[in-house]
Amino acid sequence: MSRGAASPSGTGRSAPPSPLVPVTSLDNPFIFTETTANFQDLAIQGSVSYRIIDPLKAAEGFDFSAKLSRADVVGDGREKIAERLVLAIQSRARAVVSSMTLEQALAEVTKLGGNLAELLRNDPIAATADLSIEEVHITSVQPTPEIRKALQTEYREALQRQADAAIYGRRAWGVEKEREIKQSELATEIELAERNKLLVDTEARNKLTLAEAQAKAQQLELTVYSSAPAHVLTAMAFKAWAEKGGSVGNLSITPDMLTSALSQLSTPKAGS
Repeated sequence: MSRGAASPSGTGRSAPPSPLVPVTSLDNPFIFTETTANFQDLAIQGSVSYRIIDPLKAAEGFDFSAKLSRADVVGDGREKIAERLVLAIQSRARAVVSSMTLEQALAEVTKLGGNLAELLRNDPIAATADLSIEEVHITSVQPTPEIRKALQTEYREALQRQADAAIYGRRAWGVEKEREIKQSELATEIELAERNKLLVDTEARNKLTLAEAQAKAQQLELTVYSSAPAHVLTAMAFKAWAEKGGSVGNLSITPDMLTSALSQLSTPKAGS
């Protein structure tokens, strides 16, 4: 503390109060209400930290008188400086808040501490009391209780809408994935059906080709047999039957068969 010199003793008069100026860092809280551009009240709360650099200069502009007997401050210098600082902060905060909507102010005003501190350093109060403005903190920015409740309700509804949108999104995603799976299964079934059809067509063509070849072979064989005499065909038939190990349990010979066989045996060969 800076304290003025006491008056000489023995004069018969009480000594006048001496100035008692704090030179340590001081903190002064503040709270005030401003109106946004959309006519909503906003309570701004914070604190300003400052220090008196030159106690003598501060004592010239403000009353820091104190009773030397008990070191009690009786002057209002500190209160006046704090009041002037808060008024300067409020004036600059009003210029900012009045240009913003409530939503913008709630998001931006708490960031103004550094700017407000810089503006205070250029304020006349800083030069008058020779102050060093250290920091300005904006600790709270609150609308009226009714508006705060409405904003909370709107925020909860917005969160609920986001939750609903997330649920619907998951459902839509599930439906889309199920559709993709079904499309993939259908495409697989179509591909298998086409391959099966191709296999059936190939087998049918192979069978047809084999049948055509067998028919041609039989036709050629019949062409050869058609030019052979009857007795030759009969002999060839008996030979084939014998080669396959055929056996006869009962043999019935009709008169016609016997007559035909005897006539063939008695018929002289051509050219004999």
